[in-house]
Amino acid sequence: MIKHCIFGKQHWKKSLILSAILATLTLSGCVDEGSDGANGIDGIQGANGADGENATIDQSMVTSSGFAFPGDAIFVQPFAVDGDDITDELVLALFEIPAGSTVVLPQGNFTVSETIAIAAADNFTLTGYGINETTLDFTNATGDDGFRFEGGINISIRDFSVLEANKNGIKVVSANGVYIAYTGTVWNGPLEADNGAYGLYPLQSQNILIEHNYAYGSADAGVYVGQSNNIVIRNNVAKNNVAGIEIENSTMADVYDNVAIGNTGGILAFDLPGLTQAYGGNIRIFNNEIIANNAENVGSGAVGIVPPGTGMLIFSVSDVEIYNNTFTDNETSSIEIASYFLANDDVAAYPTTYGATMTDGWSPLTKNINIHGNSISRSGADPRGALVTEIVAGYTLMLGQTMPAILYGGVGESLSNAGVIAGFNALVGADALADGVNYDPYLAKDLVCASGNIDNNSAASSLEFPEVNIGVVYTADPTTPALAFDTVQGNSHLLNCTQPRLAPAVVTFRGKKYGCLGDDIATLACAL
Repeated sequence: MIKHCIFGKQHWKKSLILSAILATLTLSGCVDEGSDGANGIDGIQGANGADGENATIDQSMVTSSGFAFPGDAIFVQPFAVDGDDITDELVLALFEIPAGSTVVLPQGNFTVSETIAIAAADNFTLTGYGINETTLDFTNATGDDGFRFEGGINISIRDFSVLEANKNGIKVVSANGVYIAYTGTVWNGPLEADNGAYGLYPLQSQNILIEHNYAYGSADAGVYVGQSNNIVIRNNVAKNNVAGIEIENSTMADVYDNVAIGNTGGILAFDLPGLTQAYGGNIRIFNNEIIANNAENVGSGAVGIVPPGTGMLIFSVSDVEIYNNTFTDNETSSIEIASYFLANDDVAAYPTTYGATMTDGWSPLTKNINIHGNSISRSGADPRGALVTEIVAGYTLMLGQTMPAILYGGVGESLSNAGVIAGFNALVGADALADGVNYDPYLAKDLVCASGNIDNNSAASSLEFPEVNIGVVYTADPTTPALAFDTVQGNSHLLNCTQPRLAPAVVTFRGKKYGCLGDDIATLACAL
């Protein structure tokens, strides 16, 4: 067995030690990896997976996570000393990489002075010696990105950290097969608007597996996947970002066994207008720890709407299942579900403003959201944020209620049921119609449902948080908020329905399958 320390105090002084919570990833201390990865991607978990049972491994040729370097690996500046600028050596090593290559970054702390771009890599692995053992500082670099991968097949990125990139830590565009593991992206200090935007940033790609990473300080999203398909995000820690983990305009995504802590919004699922992949869906978010996501919002663009204190925000996206997550100490709401109309209520202007993207299938509506089996405690201590200002006032001042822990805007459903937006059906293209995109009154299969969720307030905390509520802002009349509320337990009448379970996502990488239909098929999270 190999023991490794994922995060040491040298680089992650601001990391919170959550030994009781981070059962799958420890920020400080050692994790016994064993040989769990023998049946997974070669070398992901233990050296046995790459080199056979009981193979003798030179420990200097193994990363802190247990990945053994192949005999033909290319080593970049192996004798570099701390503080060296290794840009030239990196560019040389990564120029016209042969298929199947492994490039090893040096052990230590180094500077890089420009974006490192890698095009059309084929079965390529870029690795350091570990998330703490190899750090690359881009503070004074030119270019937006730390690393940028363009195109490629079966790209593995692992065991190093990118610090202080100008905009994005590690960006991957238009690839099929992306594996990112035991990697850190960090902007140190407080969360500020001039921090970089994205930490781990795959987009317009297929078959994406992101696991055992640490993302800190992004002014947009720490872990982000956009306009992509077949995605598994598991066992990561996202801390002190605007959005901890975000899925945008993507299909077939499973997000599980992660920790989202101290962000503005812990986990987000969005469909935004005007993107190449117009809409997403079949997103499952389960078995995550979503804790104290109360950072003030310093972001711009779409994430700028996220209210501080948001555990999870489902925004203008349909077909999402949210279950068996634990929400604790999120000061606005634990789960917020909103159509795009909550952000832009100029309904009459939609055909002009968004007509082209609506033809491609983007819809402002939110349909088929299934919220079940989640544990919620100490929610709504300090609700705030421009998106929900009037809602907060209605619940806390007018009704004297704690802000609902599960908050559904409901205006899109109300508009549909009243027939106000039936004319939008004329905009929907044939492909989107085939996928069920429409503006008809909601059927049972379209409803937002909440069942079996748990008020987990302790006896002590119940003095300050008397009950965990469900709230719906618009129930019938799309012109007038109704502000209905009820408890999550007992005979709740709000959102009292269930939906069929969504299909698991599966990632195929280098000929093997990952996720709940692959290497995790027997795990507890996938059995929920």
